[in-house]
Amino acid sequence: MCMVRRLACAATIVTLMTAPACTGDNEKATAPSATAGARVRPLPPPVQVRPEPEGVTLGDPAFVPLPGARADFGRLGGAVYRIELPEHWNRRLVLFMHGYEELGPEAHVTAPDIRRYLIANGYAWGASSFSSTSLIPGRAADETAALWDHFARKYGRPTRTYVTGLSMGGMATHIAAERYASRFDGALALCGSAGQTPAVMANADFFVAGAFVAGVTQPELDAGTDIAGLVRDRILPALRDPTAHERFERIVLDLTGGPRSSDREGFSLEEDTNWRRGELLVAAHLAPNRDTHYELGPLSTVSSDEFNRAVVRLQTNDPLLRSFVEGNETTGHLRMPLLTLHTTGDGQVPIEQARILQRRVDAAGARDLLVQRVMRDASHCGFTSTEAEAGLEALVAWVEHGVKPKGTNVLVKDLRRLDRTFELSPRPGTPEASSVKGAGDRVVVRGQLTLDGAPFDAKWLGAVVRRAGLVTPCQYTLSPVTNGRYEITVLADGEGSGCGAPGAEVVLWTFARKKQLYSREAVRWPGNGATTSFDATFSTSSPQGAAPPTSDFAGEVFARNGRQLPPGTRIEAYVGGTRCGVASVRRTGNFSGYTLSVVGPDSIARCGRGATLTFRIDGRRATDTAVNEPSGHESFDLTRP
Repeated sequence: MCMVRRLACAATIVTLMTAPACTGDNEKATAPSATAGARVRPLPPPVQVRPEPEGVTLGDPAFVPLPGARADFGRLGGAVYRIELPEHWNRRLVLFMHGYEELGPEAHVTAPDIRRYLIANGYAWGASSFSSTSLIPGRAADETAALWDHFARKYGRPTRTYVTGLSMGGMATHIAAERYASRFDGALALCGSAGQTPAVMANADFFVAGAFVAGVTQPELDAGTDIAGLVRDRILPALRDPTAHERFERIVLDLTGGPRSSDREGFSLEEDTNWRRGELLVAAHLAPNRDTHYELGPLSTVSSDEFNRAVVRLQTNDPLLRSFVEGNETTGHLRMPLLTLHTTGDGQVPIEQARILQRRVDAAGARDLLVQRVMRDASHCGFTSTEAEAGLEALVAWVEHGVKPKGTNVLVKDLRRLDRTFELSPRPGTPEASSVKGAGDRVVVRGQLTLDGAPFDAKWLGAVVRRAGLVTPCQYTLSPVTNGRYEITVLADGEGSGCGAPGAEVVLWTFARKKQLYSREAVRWPGNGATTSFDATFSTSSPQGAAPPTSDFAGEVFARNGRQLPPGTRIEAYVGGTRCGVASVRRTGNFSGYTLSVVGPDSIARCGRGATLTFRIDGRRATDTAVNEPSGHESFDLTRP
């Protein structure tokens, strides 16, 4: 799920977010076996879905296929769809369900992040826009099943079909694994809530924890106080006190699984989103906690008894709540193998959701059909594409060869002591990230910052390195700025091509007032492994600061067979024979790609504006070209021939 925007009334929320659920299939699930071939099965009756979109317009589904594939797109009921079919189709289909679209006015189709991998390995894929941009995991599952019906009637029934989804699409994948065993053979759920009720309760808990720390009483809430005003004028001002905010954060972390890797970072990343969502649901009377008995853990400085006595109990509109949940809930009665991926620090869909799902599946007697995998990461859906690919490969081996994947036991008492995790790229802050090539050469830069003459707060602070006329993004992680104070770690050239080295300079950047701003000053590279102080200024009237304009590209780097190239792969951009940009594939983090800045003629004369850019991957010419347009930003994958 993504951010939620406010609506005028609760009835509108329910109307947009819910729909009657299809009855689904009645085919009995069995655990896969190596001897169970893909038997020929008749097509089930078509799923009945909405004939028209609900409260939204539909985006244009047209798209350009990858080389060696064909594109199919169009309208299907109240949604639009995309299908991509490789020339040498392996008779397998992957259906992808996107995340929550924030009640936007237009519904769009989203391709899976592993699209290139799928096409290169013979898989067809398809995706629906859905007929609404609301929180509708049940309808998403239904409309994806309807897309399968369309595909099977047009191209023939696939030998195997795998359903997968991200965020809300992950929750929809849980539902599809219970509902559509006559269409799908296996499910891969990425960062999905356990169900609609657990998702709503997570937001309710966030709200009431903040109200508790702010001292909001039950009579105060029951007096009919405007929820938006209560949050804006009463709760958030109280939480600006560092001691109060620390208390709030500890309670929320305890309520969402207790201490675990990257928990504080994940809380910070999603705090604003959770306030917006919690405010909306409480105002709509869709956040029940009347009968909740809260159990706090080791982080909190308040007892569970004290919290339960003083926590506010939220009013609900029960008919609206039933409509909101209907068709969007899980039961645990899996009817196909389900593999889930979660991150430890996810502040939007906390890892506690994985534990709730596991308990539901266990209670339903379907434990043999669920495997959960966990990665140490702070982000919501913070998986690399290679980790998602590995998940799909494990699911395929389970379904087609009876090889049940290894997983993580999420029901351990202490999530700091998970039995295993499955990240393929080391995450910052872990021992593995401290041992990658060049890690010991990173430098630390700290000091005081001002914006238009005053200290400021910012969620993001990054760094670029200027070197021999080129500019390269080189922050190890994005860092916060608090009252002007900051500390950031910057990569050296041994870890990231084009980064710090003797003679280089570091320029900082941040986001403020809807602009990306660069510091007006630069600091010389202090020497590999060193720490330096650097006080800098930002100006909204001079946003470019000490950094020259660049064309910015970010994407992933592939071999022709669809496999991603490894960390450290060097990327260069050229105009003719002049090098105008250099970077490399990241060695750490949840992005398994590159970020490249290409300078213009004000930095290197031959790097002309409007010139054709060619790219080299470890010295070999890539198949892709682009145009050098300083101040442009482009998502751009590269392929090595």
